[in-house]
Amino acid sequence: MTNSASTEVSDINTEIIDSPEGEPTFSYSRIIRSVLIFSLAGIALYGAVTIASGYQSIISALARFPAESLVQVIALVVVGWTLRGVRFHYYLQKNGESVPMLYSISSFLAGFALTGTPGKIGEAMKGVFLKRDYCVRVTKVVGILVVERLMDLFGVLLLGSVSLLLFEGWIGLFLACSVLVIGAGVFLCMEGIYRPALTWLARFRVMAWPAKRVLAALLSGKELMTARIFFIGLVLSFLAWSMEAVSLYIIMKGFGLSATLLEANFIYSFSTLVGALSMAPGGIGGTEAGMIGLMTFMGITYSEGLPAVLLIRICTLWLAIFVGFLFSIYLTAVPKTKHS
Repeated sequence: MTNSASTEVSDINTEIIDSPEGEPTFSYSRIIRSVLIFSLAGIALYGAVTIASGYQSIISALARFPAESLVQVIALVVVGWTLRGVRFHYYLQKNGESVPMLYSISSFLAGFALTGTPGKIGEAMKGVFLKRDYCVRVTKVVGILVVERLMDLFGVLLLGSVSLLLFEGWIGLFLACSVLVIGAGVFLCMEGIYRPALTWLARFRVMAWPAKRVLAALLSGKELMTARIFFIGLVLSFLAWSMEAVSLYIIMKGFGLSATLLEANFIYSFSTLVGALSMAPGGIGGTEAGMIGLMTFMGITYSEGLPAVLLIRICTLWLAIFVGFLFSIYLTAVPKTKHS
């Protein structure tokens, strides 16, 4: 992006964020309510599936899962989260923000509290903490969030492509998902398409507020789509999501399921992709269905595969929400940073 364009992004952000009307508000009760609603809905869904599938055998299988394997899984998941937190810190730096790495990672993890929202858009709540303590404009954080979601999908695509030939019947669907992801990335770079449309919408009073904010977020995200930043983000994404793919392999082996690391890798990658593109809160439904479908394709029965699916989701989605809730409490209690 040119210097004039960067200045324009700053001007837009200043206009819509630093004004009294644009000041973000923090509602801790809203976070609690959102987490509780999503958690109760998830518990109800998983509970119904478990009961319908024979809860006694599933509970028995979960109880027999090796404790040492569970520790390995959680450790790998945490490493993956940390890598993504480092990526978030890197994006903040490249967008001109000077935030300590520890705080960047802490705010990134706090966003997990609302990861159970469509497209994980609720994770933008980390922008509230960054705005409060380091004066980072919220639209800039939203722009980074857009790039984060894209890089997550690009990382998962790259990861899944390693094992693609093992699942020939699924190649067409995988490629269709790839087209959608690549198309979204290309669109973010095509300022000449969305800028005129959003500028036109901003002429109307009722649309001015959202149109200006969307434009500022997209322009901030576009600054991170240079070749070097894209490559570094892709490497971190690939490594981060490979931690969770390996975790699924460990879980499948722990339950005595027949699968290679490459097979488990594709199961996790493709299912994560499907869940993300479904835009369902937390990818619930799509992710689980993808895992069960691929396991069935491999000859693993529904009742055999379900405990593994439930456990990997507990260790990734539900543990993330719990950790995010704890970090949001922590950052709420931290005294605000004073600025000159």
